Amino acid sequence: MPLTFCFLVCENFFPEVKAAVQQRGFLYVEVRSFPSHCNSVPVRWAELTETIKSTPADLVVVFGSYCLRKLKIPQADVSRCHIRQQEQCHHLLLNPTLIDALQQNGTYLLSPGWLRRWRAHIEVWGFDRPTALEFFGESLRKLLLLDTGTDQDAQQHLAEFGAFLQLPVDTLPIGLEFLERTLAQCRAKYQKEELRQQKKDLERQAAESAMTLDLVRLVTRAKSRPEVISAILELFTMLFDPQKIHFIPVNGTKVLFDQAPDLTAEEQLQAEQFYACEERHILLDEELGTFLLRIGSKGEVKALLFVAQVSCPEYIHQYINTALAVSEICDLSIQHVQVLKELFTTSHLAGKAEVATEVLHNVGNTLNSISVASEQIRETVQKSSSTSLPEIVRLIQEHEHDLEHFCVHDSRGRMLPSYFAKLSEKLAEEREFLLAEASRQLHHIRRIAEIIRSQQETIKPTRFTEQFNLSSLLEESLDFFQDVLDKQGITVERHYECKQVMTGEPHKLLQVISNLIRNAVDAFNGISVEQRKIFLSTYSCADCNEVIIEVRDNGKGIQKNIIQQAFTFGFTTKKGGHGFGLHNAANLTAEMGGNLTGESAGLGQGATFRMRLPVIKKGGTK
Repeated sequence: MPLTFCFLVCENFFPEVKAAVQQRGFLYVEVRSFPSHCNSVPVRWAELTETIKSTPADLVVVFGSYCLRKLKIPQADVSRCHIRQQEQCHHLLLNPTLIDALQQNGTYLLSPGWLRRWRAHIEVWGFDRPTALEFFGESLRKLLLLDTGTDQDAQQHLAEFGAFLQLPVDTLPIGLEFLERTLAQCRAKYQKEELRQQKKDLERQAAESAMTLDLVRLVTRAKSRPEVISAILELFTMLFDPQKIHFIPVNGTKVLFDQAPDLTAEEQLQAEQFYACEERHILLDEELGTFLLRIGSKGEVKALLFVAQVSCPEYIHQYINTALAVSEICDLSIQHVQVLKELFTTSHLAGKAEVATEVLHNVGNTLNSISVASEQIRETVQKSSSTSLPEIVRLIQEHEHDLEHFCVHDSRGRMLPSYFAKLSEKLAEEREFLLAEASRQLHHIRRIAEIIRSQQETIKPTRFTEQFNLSSLLEESLDFFQDVLDKQGITVERHYECKQVMTGEPHKLLQVISNLIRNAVDAFNGISVEQRKIFLSTYSCADCNEVIIEVRDNGKGIQKNIIQQAFTFGFTTKKGGHGFGLHNAANLTAEMGGNLTGESAGLGQGATFRMRLPVIKKGGTK
């Protein structure tokens, strides 16, 4: 749309300005007037306010001279209103040089509009006729009408005023050409400034659009929920520069205010009421630029975004349109990281299953050979010739007092040497067979150990380090347990003092933190606690060489005398536990160059696990 103008002029010049606008053919220009203030008190802004408010024009230009000497535009109207103060009012109608030359000869210049009200002006000045004659007669030689052709009665008014002052009169036809040119130059100036401002705005919008695309790209590239939340907050901060912004997660039908702890009670109530309605957004305060935005559809809301006090609230409606468009990308990005997480989990499980199948297949074949060999050993032992030996020993024990007679005269005794000879031969054969089978069994067992060892070497991870945000990693760990936290009514309180980017092995750290959070969740099983809480804290040591991660709960606690045994392999206080979690967590922490400790004041007093990790600086040094 082209720029529209309102020329606001003194009533004495209103006919000329209106006629000049019409004669010039100006489009989108209207002319309005304000009361004359010739040689009286200056114009006050309050006198113009109603007129300015009622005009739909984009720009209001106030024309005048000495009457505008104290006029100041309020800050709220500065961008829309402008003052064009002339040295003399007649400078609107005629070249200033010519006006100066006429006045130097004692000529008093008059406009048609002023002459129309000359009696009112004399009265305002407080002049009676003798005073007027004395005042004007001392300095003036004649009265000159600058005839613009806009008032047919101008000559009559001039004659009356001349007679009143007893001065000669004259007329100078000037038309409206000079006024038209003045108005055209004024209009062109502001149009040029507007075009220049529009160009700047377009350049700024282009820069902002480019920046927005870059920020949107960051949102779409996020690979975890904490990353995408951080990117969304950064995107809306850069777009609107609000005083406050909060990402409020929604899980099912529950708004998770515990993950936006800085919200006031009133803001939480506003968020709850907004969540219950079907609107995609709600404008809470137009003057301050505060609104709530829904990310996701009515059926599956991912989060609420609370944006308070944007930097330019006058553009709040444009901001909201931008926010609505961007929210769809945010929704897709949240879905994207959820799908990535599910794919990662599925892929990880599939990989573990494939490895397990491979190992079990190889081990199973070897175990089958062991089973066959074991069955042969069992049959050999069952049918061993040595099974009759106890009976022979009993027979000998019965005749131990007449053993010589028994071996010489009893037929059974005489058979003993032959029996023992055959038994020795048979036992020797069985011994050779059992030794051979035992060797084969040992070979198969070693084969199983080689298969497992070979598989371990294959899947042994290479140690890779990368930069990561510790707070985001903790949030990612919490995300794994969000459902169980909600079901068990466990509140998580966060105290993240360590804001720096770390370098390390985030996959190992994620395993350790997840294990500690899982233990903290399990600490509430089978007990009644009024407020179930888990506290997550991070802070740096005084020398900044170590960072400490603390996971604390107010659950069932651990006996003081056994807390340190918690890291021993196989030790567990859980029913059905395997005693591997904390042992593995301690080992992983040690692999990262840190240590893991635990403490508890006793049963019913909760437990605290504290992990200390070295801060690896850029370049790989600690």
